[in-house]
Amino acid sequence: MEVDTASSRHSTVLKRKATDSINEILNYGQSSTSPQKRCKKAASLHKYRDMETYHKIIKTYKAPTWYGCAVSPRDLADYGWACVKKDCVKCIECEQYLSTVLPNICKVSFNVYNSSLQDIHEKMTTAHRTTCKLRCGAPPFRIVEPTAKEVMDGIQRRLSDSKKIIDEDLKADIPSDVNLPKIEGVPEQLIYVAALGWHVSMPKRGSLLFGCDNCARELAIRCGNKFDPIHNHERWCPRIEMDDHGEPSWQSDLNTVLNTKNHVTNRYTGSSIFKEAYAARRLLDSSLSTIITPNYI
Repeated sequence: MEVDTASSRHSTVLKRKATDSINEILNYGQSSTSPQKRCKKAASLHKYRDMETYHKIIKTYKAPTWYGCAVSPRDLADYGWACVKKDCVKCIECEQYLSTVLPNICKVSFNVYNSSLQDIHEKMTTAHRTTCKLRCGAPPFRIVEPTAKEVMDGIQRRLSDSKKIIDEDLKADIPSDVNLPKIEGVPEQLIYVAALGWHVSMPKRGSLLFGCDNCARELAIRCGNKFDPIHNHERWCPRIEMDDHGEPSWQSDLNTVLNTKNHVTNRYTGSSIFKEAYAARRLLDSSLSTIITPNYI
């Protein structure tokens, strides 16, 4: 009896936390509060996408423990799976293991290969312990749009180690339709590269080092060589991900800075994330005999 009671209490606590989180997301997307209140809510929403943890996980997907696989590291990281050895990942929360072994596509039929791939995607959820908070996956990277200040702070941070780099050291083709903010003493090419999510530094004379936290790419080139800040990202990198209107996140950030649009978009209110959130809340409400009313407990 005591065990059942303790289990019930634990389930209630988990349910309450999940319900509160879902309600906060839903209420945020539909609110019409002032910009000041929106900023406060935006700060509270940072907990939904723990970028520090994501960056830590994504950096585990490097050779020699990780090689090219049809399952993207981003998908695995969204569910808390970190690479621990070849073809094996481990949840950072519940410490369960998941095999990412896929059959040789040259030796099996497409249906067999596709079935194996689908099985791994399903196990990203089911391989967790039932109480693991990461089994539901992480929310989108951009539930809310960053402010102009946040965008510029990010660019400045990525340029913090590039003070020795001069205009002739880096070549990058800037599209004619891309407008950039001005930073005194910083070449336009460097601003463009940093806006696309790259940290830039000169570890030794004659060479440049580029690194992206969102896809963990690290590249070194000789000074004066051309660098493509878009195509050098991993294909699944959130920095080049496009929204419903076909606009990449880096371009959206630049538009926010140049147009000083420190607003929160409402386009998510009718999108699949909110529909899924409502469905999840309904499922939570029916999962226990006692329905937890939002903002009541």
